[in-house]
Amino acid sequence: MESITIYPKNERQKSLLKSLLKELEIRFEIGQYEDETLLSEKDFLAKIDNSIAQAEQGKTRSLPKDQQREFLGL
Repeated sequence: MESITIYPKNERQKSLLKSLLKELEIRFEIGQYEDETLLSEKDFLAKIDNSIAQAEQGKTRSLPKDQQREFLGL
């Protein structure tokens, strides 16, 4: 099943959404939304460029296959 992420603007919206989901008997989770994780397009592209430059300088590291699987949740 797919999941839906909703970002209410205020406590009133959050409360109304919670009430609606409970009434419809839809399972939901409430987590903390952190704005710091979102980047502007400019910042995102700068981060990609920085990563490419690091790779070209040989500043990379390898993970063993078991750690790769764990990281990817396989």
